[in-house]
Amino acid sequence: MRINIVCFSYLKDFLKIFIVLTISLASLLSIIGIVEKIDDFMPYKPSLLFFIEYFLYNIPRYVFYLIPFVTLISSLFIFSIGIRTRELLILSVSGGRLRKILKPFLFLGVIISLFGFIFGEFIQPYVTKKINVMIETLTEKNKSRVQKDVYVRTKDGIVVKIGTLNFSEQSQNIKIANNLKIFIIKDDILLKRIDSEKADITNKEWLLKNVIVYDFINGRVEKLPEMNYPMNLKLSVTAFKDIKKIEEFGISELLQKRRELKKVGLSNPKIDTDISGRLSYNFVTLFMMILGLSLPLGAYEKFSSIFSKTKSGVQASGLITVSIGLLITIVYWLFYSLFMFVGYSKILPPFIAPWITTVVFGLVSVKLYFSIKE
Repeated sequence: MRINIVCFSYLKDFLKIFIVLTISLASLLSIIGIVEKIDDFMPYKPSLLFFIEYFLYNIPRYVFYLIPFVTLISSLFIFSIGIRTRELLILSVSGGRLRKILKPFLFLGVIISLFGFIFGEFIQPYVTKKINVMIETLTEKNKSRVQKDVYVRTKDGIVVKIGTLNFSEQSQNIKIANNLKIFIIKDDILLKRIDSEKADITNKEWLLKNVIVYDFINGRVEKLPEMNYPMNLKLSVTAFKDIKKIEEFGISELLQKRRELKKVGLSNPKIDTDISGRLSYNFVTLFMMILGLSLPLGAYEKFSSIFSKTKSGVQASGLITVSIGLLITIVYWLFYSLFMFVGYSKILPPFIAPWITTVVFGLVSVKLYFSIKE
């Protein structure tokens, strides 16, 4: 692909701004994160090394979320300067086809999107787990612990879903488990399901309370006030230290978890929505690149009038550009968060809800791109 010399200069400036903004904003947000949580950490007397590691591991987490919006702000800044200096206007008047000349930016948007996908699939889950382990190690000494929405499988294939699990690290014994569902499976066939409101659990036997037994083979439903159920399953604090949280999973791991739940007839709308949300989020970077270059060029007259009223030149135009970028970012996150919640709540299908915001922004950016005057 032949790159116009003006476009090549813009590409270099874009990459410089993109890298500097990404690293500086991620570092700033990481510092803010430490300041916000310092009151939670100080009672456990963390070392200086803890804060340094927390700062460094948080940077990649913020990089993942910043990539689309730094792409938008960087491209808006570069092309708003091009509008103000009239370089792009002169290039267009002299016979250049702007959409053709600026195709390398679309290609760069695809590359950054792929980078964001790889970053989110491998690096971001890894550092998130490291941070969670650091916090758990610091805060869990000699304290009771509660696990929510626990899924475990025994060696003989029984699957157990526990709503909340309460136990003490000192005793290593389970005190109370609430909202249990036990799925008895053989040869991939669900034979029985046992629902229990509460349970007192030891390593060898579980005392279930307020029990309903669904016998799918014989077509019977039985209610019992109590039931002793042998369960060769040791649950301890040590065992739970290796259990991942949803934000620690990549897309492939979330898909595997979803398949495991489907085998026992379960579904988790949060997992379904997160899978779809992760996939749709990777397209946002490309659309933000298109929006960033097409908004100034596709609405040249409006941008020209805005910048002509400023007296301090590049500084003022840069401030206006950042303001526009922040406004678009806020609007995007408001609607993205709204439709993620809609997916979690199953108001809309979990696999559809996260795509709505991305599709709308994509249509707007594409329309503006084709409004660029040749």
